[in-house]
Amino acid sequence: MTPHQSQEPRVQSRKDRLRTSALAVAGSCLFFLGAFGTPAFAQPEAVVPPPAMFRSAEEHYKALLARANGGTKHTVTTLPDWSGIWQSGITTMSMRHPVDAPLSPEYKARYEEKQRQEREIGEVYYDRLTHCEPSAYPRWLVEPYHKEFSLAPRQAWLMQEFMNETRRVYTDGRPHATPDGNTWLGDSIGFWDGDKLVVWTTAVKAADYLRGYPDNSGALEGVELWQRVNGTGGRPDRIVVQATMYDPVGLTAPWNVAMSYVKADYEHRIRFWDCALSSNDVRSSDGRTTSILPGEEGFKAPQTEVTRPLDSPTKR
Repeated sequence: MTPHQSQEPRVQSRKDRLRTSALAVAGSCLFFLGAFGTPAFAQPEAVVPPPAMFRSAEEHYKALLARANGGTKHTVTTLPDWSGIWQSGITTMSMRHPVDAPLSPEYKARYEEKQRQEREIGEVYYDRLTHCEPSAYPRWLVEPYHKEFSLAPRQAWLMQEFMNETRRVYTDGRPHATPDGNTWLGDSIGFWDGDKLVVWTTAVKAADYLRGYPDNSGALEGVELWQRVNGTGGRPDRIVVQATMYDPVGLTAPWNVAMSYVKADYEHRIRFWDCALSSNDVRSSDGRTTSILPGEEGFKAPQTEVTRPLDSPTKR
């Protein structure tokens, strides 16, 4: 998209409107909230800083574990109720442009370039999800898709419908184990402090906090506190996450962020996310993230047949 040179008002085509909508759902949502007032259910969560300044995620996590006297040993009947489908945390996240992250010089320059693109062309030029990459951690926390949670005494599964991303948090006392090196969601261990789930995540890939937001390095580690809280002041019950990011490459100090997930009051079933066969987000010849719309060359229509060799003698 280039700036329009004519002084005549630009009439946006249906195709442009669809494409803009497909590429900027999250941005539109935040713009709407900022321009017309934030509904009570979508108020940004206030950040609650950790009890002290810690030098690392490990020091932070171990201090919380010591304060909890080794953690609460739950049974199936004593675990908190996080059942149901929960809405995305993108409208409740504390991150707002310009972010207050203590970015290192290199990562500040990267972020400022994204902001320049937002100002001048209306969207970030490129987004890595074009290549069917998962949102990954820490972006998983605020990616605009539904969440679902499954709690057990020895594990907690934190699931997102986008790209079938499931974070397995081991709460049985085992240490970190990363034989495969850095992965999209990293390695997460945790413990319960009453009804609070404390999570320590390491070994993530270098990615980003969200489209248009700062990048993170592969050295990032996060400490999160999860808790279901009762709604007050017109706000509904929700699961609140207070997170501290430690990134010795991308940050010059720890960065505290918050978000929450409101329970959906509608029926929704999470299906298998099939990106390889159904994604119509591509990288165009000029390197920009774009979408192929119905009727355009290369559009992938939904299909029920799996891919097979072209010379397959029979169709099963």
